[in-house]
Amino acid sequence: MSAARLEALASILCRYSLEVQPGDVVRVHGPASEAPFFVAVTRELTRLGAHPMLRPTLPSVEAAILSMGSDEQLTTVTELDRLESEVPDKTLTIWADANTRYLSAVAPDRQALWSRSRRSLSDRFFERVASGEIRWCGVALPTRGFAQDAGMSFDAFEEFVFGACHVDDRDPVAFWRGQSARQAEVIERLARISELRIVAADTDLVVDVAGRTWLNADGRENFPDGEVYTSPRHELTRGHISFSFDATYNGREFGGVRLWFEDGRVVRHEASRGREFLEGMLDMDDGSRYLGEVAFGMNDEIQQSTRNVAFDEKIGGTAHVALGASFPEAGGTNRSGLHWDIVCDLRSGGEVYGDGELIARDGRFL
Repeated sequence: MSAARLEALASILCRYSLEVQPGDVVRVHGPASEAPFFVAVTRELTRLGAHPMLRPTLPSVEAAILSMGSDEQLTTVTELDRLESEVPDKTLTIWADANTRYLSAVAPDRQALWSRSRRSLSDRFFERVASGEIRWCGVALPTRGFAQDAGMSFDAFEEFVFGACHVDDRDPVAFWRGQSARQAEVIERLARISELRIVAADTDLVVDVAGRTWLNADGRENFPDGEVYTSPRHELTRGHISFSFDATYNGREFGGVRLWFEDGRVVRHEASRGREFLEGMLDMDDGSRYLGEVAFGMNDEIQQSTRNVAFDEKIGGTAHVALGASFPEAGGTNRSGLHWDIVCDLRSGGEVYGDGELIARDGRFL
């Protein structure tokens, strides 16, 4: 990746996405392999008078801890862990796996135990985001691991990523502000709806969104971005949904996932690949079988599956739901150590109904 592109991306994230101000403590965490991007972000934060709080990580170390740690070691939350949740004013998460299967040898119950033990931290983080006490953004960078999963060369994948981000535009921020306005029009319509019904291949799912707040994902929390989302009334979901794309999550590959809901809860599940892992995630805690999110992808630059939900959930013309934790700022009340987005393609015959009225067909709002 060129230094110029990294500098441009760092500028967009710090100035537009996070709106960094002088004196802000900004936590930046992600794989240590992305050192050039850490440097680019640090340069931009320094220009803005902020205080970088850099936390590069080593995936191999994480895998070793999860594989070899005792139950006590996996469940211990230190005071330093708590401070890292409380101190920053802004947080930038870098998603950039060189090897997307780095946790594939770790048993699902170990991953679930680790996530469950940190639920208090994630709950506190969501509370701070909802109150406006902290700003957060996650950015997906092109890596050879992501490119391989997508079935693309690294050069082609890099062009895909920066195209989806509009980094090379003459004025990237102007694009994202325009995208925000387009999505706001969709939100205005969705805000008047109490019940959504999503119909597609092997899918007929009903979610209750009465009284919930729809949020505009316009590059301020994910990058690339492009979706509208909310947290449904999790106890009222009913029907079934089939997910369209294979993907990886926490180093595990899954595909052919189908879920059935009664009274909000997953009561039946299938997967052609990754069934054991799916079961482990569903049994993580009391909230992991309920939905924490329903959303519609609206980034028309992303039109192909990459097996990476950071991109796939933004595909223009798709819907996705997330099992587990909801968003307090949207009115959500489900709590879980899990937040797992899975995508359903609506572009060929999909329909969305709002309170019985057809509002979208083939992935496009009418």
